[in-house]
Amino acid sequence: MKGKPIMKTWKLIVALILVIAAIYIIPRSGKSTDIEQRGKELSITVGKHRLTAAIIGHQITNSFLIVGGSTGDLFFTASLAGIPLDIAERLARTYNDFRKCNSQGAYEARKSVKSMLLYAADHDVERKLRSIDKLTLANKDPVIQMTFVELHITNHTVRGEETPIVFSSDIRPFLVKDVQIIEEDRIY
Repeated sequence: MKGKPIMKTWKLIVALILVIAAIYIIPRSGKSTDIEQRGKELSITVGKHRLTAAIIGHQITNSFLIVGGSTGDLFFTASLAGIPLDIAERLARTYNDFRKCNSQGAYEARKSVKSMLLYAADHDVERKLRSIDKLTLANKDPVIQMTFVELHITNHTVRGEETPIVFSSDIRPFLVKDVQIIEEDRIY
């Protein structure tokens, strides 16, 4: 009889360990972003990619209507395309459905899209960015609020070999310190 309570305790401990592993270890496996910061200098590791970057500018908090995204085996945590929420709301008031491809509103919306390469400051932010990307892949347009700083990438290596990255002035890299999903699918 004394063996049964001990066996139940061990089962409980094993179950607890499995739950902790599922919450903390499994989501971090695969292409995880790790960042070491010394002042304004960052060392960023994303899967097999290692980047050196510098923070430029000040921390910003802004809201966006996200209209596209991507993740994958690339040198960033996520890439999102979004329209600043104040502009999206103005477009909706002015043009009603600015999402119709041939409308004047769609032309204005395309000019307002900000393409962003995002690096997650921690694993919670990384999970949220992946959730946002999943929403965009499901043809939803989430509204997010994001706190971020702009980065200047100074070096990029893949498995130790230096690999140049050419950034377009239209796509800028950011370190995301916090992100919240305000609405999962904004319909205008």
